[in-house]
Amino acid sequence: MSASGRPDLRHLVEVPNYLGSRPVTVQPIRGFTVSGEPVVHELTDGTTLVMFLSTSCDGCQGLWEAFGEVLHPALPATLSRLVVTRRSTEDPGKVACRGGSATVVMSDDAWSDYAVHSGPFFVLVDGSGSRILTEGVAWSVEQITAAVAAAWSV
Repeated sequence: MSASGRPDLRHLVEVPNYLGSRPVTVQPIRGFTVSGEPVVHELTDGTTLVMFLSTSCDGCQGLWEAFGEVLHPALPATLSRLVVTRRSTEDPGKVACRGGSATVVMSDDAWSDYAVHSGPFFVLVDGSGSRILTEGVAWSVEQITAAVAAAWSV
């Protein structure tokens, strides 16, 4: 832990973005809202940043804060954002508190569909919902914005 009480992540090795090298195709995000209503996001309404986060993950906390209130200013204004948590292990009340204004889906299936083993993990999906532009592990908003900027210019 650092003096600020946040986890000190300097010892972690940065994991490169996969850039579509895994055999994972874009799948609609099917799950439930924090109030328990079924929901499906087709990911066809513009470029979408899908964040796989957990309320119990130390590395996820800063990302919840960054994406739960407003879209981070370093990200393109037209970027949609979607936070996905596991339904089987998350408390909907905690998720609702952390999610803020972000759209949140509770879905175990989405974690399987995108082969995500643990958060924080992100997937950037193109505007047609047909192609993953970039994806990877990210411990900070800065890592995500750099990956989004690189993929956005492709």
